Amino acid sequence: MSRSLGSWKPVILMIVLGAPVGYWLLSNPSVPPSAVYAQQVAESQQARGTLGNTAGVASADQLSKVFRDVSKSLRPSVVSIRNVVERSATRSRGSRPRGLPPGSLPPELEQLFGKQFDGLNLEGDEGLDLPKGRFENGLGSGVIVRDDGYILTNNHVVAGASILEVVLSDERKFDATVVGTDDRTDLAILKIETNGLVVASLGNSENMEVGDWVLAIGSPFGLAQTVTAGIVSATNRSDQGITPYDSFIQTDAAINPGNSGGPLLNLHGEVIGINTAIASRSGGYNGICFAVPSNTAKRVLDDLISKGRVTRGVIGIRPETMSREIAEKLSLPPDTRGAYVASVTKGLPAFKAGLKEGDVITAINGTLITSDSGMRRFIGETKPGTQVRITYLRDGKRSEVALTVDELDEKALAAASTETIDAFGVTVGVVSEETRVEFGLRPSEGVEVKAVNRRSPLAATIPAGVVILSINGKKIETPIEFADTMEKAGKTGMIKMIIRDGEADKSVQLRLQ
Repeated sequence: MSRSLGSWKPVILMIVLGAPVGYWLLSNPSVPPSAVYAQQVAESQQARGTLGNTAGVASADQLSKVFRDVSKSLRPSVVSIRNVVERSATRSRGSRPRGLPPGSLPPELEQLFGKQFDGLNLEGDEGLDLPKGRFENGLGSGVIVRDDGYILTNNHVVAGASILEVVLSDERKFDATVVGTDDRTDLAILKIETNGLVVASLGNSENMEVGDWVLAIGSPFGLAQTVTAGIVSATNRSDQGITPYDSFIQTDAAINPGNSGGPLLNLHGEVIGINTAIASRSGGYNGICFAVPSNTAKRVLDDLISKGRVTRGVIGIRPETMSREIAEKLSLPPDTRGAYVASVTKGLPAFKAGLKEGDVITAINGTLITSDSGMRRFIGETKPGTQVRITYLRDGKRSEVALTVDELDEKALAAASTETIDAFGVTVGVVSEETRVEFGLRPSEGVEVKAVNRRSPLAATIPAGVVILSINGKKIETPIEFADTMEKAGKTGMIKMIIRDGEADKSVQLRLQ
């Protein structure tokens, strides 16, 4: 036994000394390349022998097979969507192409709408002569949700299109019609005239947790059927300024312009999100991407197909997210979370239940409310006629009230938003579509100055035609908000506005006498 052990001593010594010697060989620049290569060959042979027998490789192979199976199972269900402009004559000088306007998103959140121009610079030289025919103005993705031709995608993919063309995985092309759109979630439903399509299964997005594997399929930069993989980076990501009902799945799966409207998938091949936006300074992939959860998409999908519109709840409150300034004004702790009641609409459930301006809503049906978008989303997704319990703070005391949610009347809301209001000699109204496109504004962003009285204290600094985005740090979305905020600002004597003139934002500050 001792003799046998003694015979192994030289081998053991070589192993012990081999590691530092190998390290020295690789790290010492004076060592001849042949010695470095010999060390690499030895390590390579050892690694190859290990790879053939480890459970880790088997697990990795299994994961690769899952990725392959998910990709194959969804291939016939994912489509490319081309936003096409049909031109019959030369473009007039100074006009813009139809489609998603440039700069229409928050600087840090570029909507995924790839511009594919076939070599034609449609945003370039004015008066460019274009031959008659069809020209691709933008590209997105979509997912088939019914075998008779219904396709789920993003609203911003189809916005402003004169012609929409859907390309299936086998390169068949169909003209598409818009069944319905929903600005509040940035979703839309298209219809193509065909049958026998392969439908994608919509999964339960509530089951997804941070760290879960996900795959994305779409047409980034026009490269159809591109598959990327990543994980769920966060859930319920809100207050990103993308939609009024922000509540996104965040992922690091590579998403780029052209992926918009395509599916985010779990490892069972179920759609758990619709890829919508990326956080990027360059407009390309930076590892932070957002998808509308499938549970939100299901409800929007059902409503748009059955009614052509989405039914939502309303209680008649205009909320604002709590801030330290609001908390200080209300003598509340600076870390108070909730939705501050900025105004209450007469005749609607909140008014009837006794809620007042200055209340702070902290929970609905026991679910904590931490922002204005969280409250809007909760109420909006509540079926009209449902009773809810509102927990709120008033004068520092916690109270609770029950009320029944009404149905949101979008037409009445739209009619109300078109009115003009005069305050301090400035007449504002809803932003016209022409101005919205020219200035690169999102829906419901800002109010347009229609006229300014020359005797107004604002006449020298606020010309007609500009868009007012915020006043004293508060975002302005309707003429009524402008009037209310100006009245409050007038009491302080100091007004600071952010206005947009063209595609540039400017800060205007003035003191009222």
